[in-house]
Amino acid sequence: MSNTNSLATKNPTPVIPFEPPFGLRNAHFQTVLSSQGPRKKNRDRRFAEFEARQTEIILNAGDGISLVGHHNTVTEQQTSHLVILIHGWEGSHESTYMKSMAASMLKAGYDTFRLNLRDHGDTHHLNKGVFNSTLIEEVMNAIVDLQSRLNYRRYTLVGFSLGGNFSLRVAANAHDKEISLERVIAFCPVVHAAQSNLVLNSKKNRLYGKYFVRKWRRSLRKKCEYWPEYQFCAELDKYKTLDEMNEAFIPRYTQYQQVATYFDAYAIDGEKLAKTICPCYLHFAKDDMIIPVEGVELLSDNPDLHVTVTARGGHCGYLMNWRGDSWQDIRALQIMQESN
Repeated sequence: MSNTNSLATKNPTPVIPFEPPFGLRNAHFQTVLSSQGPRKKNRDRRFAEFEARQTEIILNAGDGISLVGHHNTVTEQQTSHLVILIHGWEGSHESTYMKSMAASMLKAGYDTFRLNLRDHGDTHHLNKGVFNSTLIEEVMNAIVDLQSRLNYRRYTLVGFSLGGNFSLRVAANAHDKEISLERVIAFCPVVHAAQSNLVLNSKKNRLYGKYFVRKWRRSLRKKCEYWPEYQFCAELDKYKTLDEMNEAFIPRYTQYQQVATYFDAYAIDGEKLAKTICPCYLHFAKDDMIIPVEGVELLSDNPDLHVTVTARGGHCGYLMNWRGDSWQDIRALQIMQESN
C-alpha cells in the first residue's frame, strides 16, 4: 500500500482519486460539513426534482416487526435497477449523505429506496422493542419483502457507517434468503464496534462522543413517548458517556449480558465476511476519527472484498469542494458503471 492521497488495495478497477482542496483537508471539517451548510442546501436542491415521485413503504420484517423506507423513481415508470441505501447510527432516510447519494443515483438513471433501521427516521412508534445493532435478521427480511413487492431485475445495496456494516452483513448472511444483490458498496463501515467505542470515549474525540450520547438520548426519549412502559427516560441525564450508556442499556434491552459480547455479535472482522453473495466494495479514510482504519487489517481475505483506503475524508465526508459535492457519490457511480 503506497503512501499516496488515494490508496487502493484488493481493488479490481482504478479508483478515482480523492483530492480535496487545501481548506477541506481537515478531517473534522470533512465530517462536520458533510451534513451542514452548503452541502445540505446543495442536497435539497438536487433532490427536489424527485420529491414528487416518492412513496413511503412499510415493510414486513418478520415476527411482527415493521421497517419503513422511501422509494423514489427516475420517471413515472420503474427502471430496471434499484439502489437500496442504509443510513448510519441515528441517521435516517433524510440524512444529507443519503439524499445526496440518492440524487446522484436518480440523475444517473437508477431508482432508489432509502431504508430506515428500527427506531430511526421517526419510526419509534412502529415496534415495541428498542433498536440494537445486532438486528440483521429483520433488515434482511425487510429487503426480501421489498424485492418481492417492487420486482426490479437488478439491485445494489449502499451503506454508510453502521449502515455499511449492516449492508455487508446482509451480503454475508443472505445465502439462504431470497435476496438478490449485484453488489454492496460501503463507506466507512463499522468493522468492530469495540474499536469505535474506544476512540469515541477518548478525550481527543469527546465532542463526537457527546454528539452520539445526545442523539441516543433523544431516540430513547422518543421511545418512551410511544411506549410509556419503558421507564428509563428519568435516568438518561445521568449518563455522560457512551460507555456508561452501553453498560446500562445493553444488558437490559438486548440478549447480551456483556458489552464485549454484544460488540462481537455484529462485528465483520475475521471470517465473518469470508463468503458473500456478491462483490463488496469497502471504503475507509485514514483520518476517520470514528472508524479506525486499522480495522481493514481484520477483514477476511475473501476475493469478493474490494477495499479502498484514502488518506483523507473524515467520517463519511469525502467533500470535494465547498459546494458540498461528495466523492462518495462519484465513487459509487463509478463502481455501478464499471462493474456491470
